[in-house]
Amino acid sequence: MTAAPGPRVRVHRALRDADPQHWDTLLGPRGFYAATPWLRHAEATAATAPYYLTAHDGDGPATGVLPAYPLDHDTPYVFCSPARVVDSIHRTATGEEAPWTAGLLPALACGGRNPSHTKAGTAPGTDAGHATLTALVQRAEEEAWAAGLRAVSFLYVDEDDDPLRAVLAERGYTALPGQTAYSLPVPEDGSFATYLARFEPSRRTKIKRELRALSEAGVTYRTQPLTPALIEQLAPLELALYAKYGTPANADAFTAVLHSVARHAGDAARVTTAHLDGHLTGFALTFTHRGEMYARQAGFDYEAQGRLPLYFGLVYYELLRTAMAEGLSHIHYSTGSDRAKLLRGCTPRRQIAYVKARHHQEAEPLARLAALYPAVSA
Repeated sequence: MTAAPGPRVRVHRALRDADPQHWDTLLGPRGFYAATPWLRHAEATAATAPYYLTAHDGDGPATGVLPAYPLDHDTPYVFCSPARVVDSIHRTATGEEAPWTAGLLPALACGGRNPSHTKAGTAPGTDAGHATLTALVQRAEEEAWAAGLRAVSFLYVDEDDDPLRAVLAERGYTALPGQTAYSLPVPEDGSFATYLARFEPSRRTKIKRELRALSEAGVTYRTQPLTPALIEQLAPLELALYAKYGTPANADAFTAVLHSVARHAGDAARVTTAHLDGHLTGFALTFTHRGEMYARQAGFDYEAQGRLPLYFGLVYYELLRTAMAEGLSHIHYSTGSDRAKLLRGCTPRRQIAYVKARHHQEAEPLARLAALYPAVSA
């Protein structure tokens, strides 16, 4: 008996050609940064046209999807660059720089151009998911090598994404320790008291004290669409955040990104703002998609807020109230600020960075680096 042919993969270089109306139905939880609202923005701001891979069984609609982005040496999306990410892992492991990681560029960054939750989508309830994912990953490699790229990467794969991890292991990807992403489960009963009940008494007292300080100071909140007029007010707040932590920032680039988000992902994007004495003192940009919220970026007027716990009030407590009112299941906070997220009830999820180098000059040191972390690929 002749074996049934495997899924056939089509390659598109524009999202409009990849059946975007069907695309999102194949993505499960934590899938926003591989979904069409974000893909529209990422395509509009890409230096080189992305790849949109769709897998098909016969002539029907796609049963699997995977976005991928060619990134060069000068990419501004450094957290999606395998050269930058692998160099950081190498420094952590050895205390030394890894100049050889420059040879991992140009590369094809798969699963979404964002430093959290690298995803591929497959049709739910099918038994062919493994074959579909294999076909998508294999075709991504073929396209990368044909374009002269030097590596293919999936840099933020969730540790519980067993189907994608199995395929990447089978196809010889090097597994390295990645970041930790955080998500806040939203109480199903919509009660803030239920949220507080998760904590030990001392932590509940701390949170109540923060809430009381914000209330007594007269802090108010507003959730609104991301508009061009609002963007001009937000820019100084995010630049202040960059300045506080010594991060270089380009005001024009920041506002250009927000204008692109408003134009291409505005149906999913919202801004929650904090106000003190009628003055805008903080903001959080979020996306709401398929029953989940994704906190993207924030900024604050540190002089105006003084010692008020405005960050916690806005980014955690107010967003949680909004999520409860709308019946959302989770707020996803990406990576970083580990302690603050844990102390506000977030659940950590380890992520794994997968990289395949085309040439032995990079494949060999990658393997040596991975040997320092044998538990990662277990």
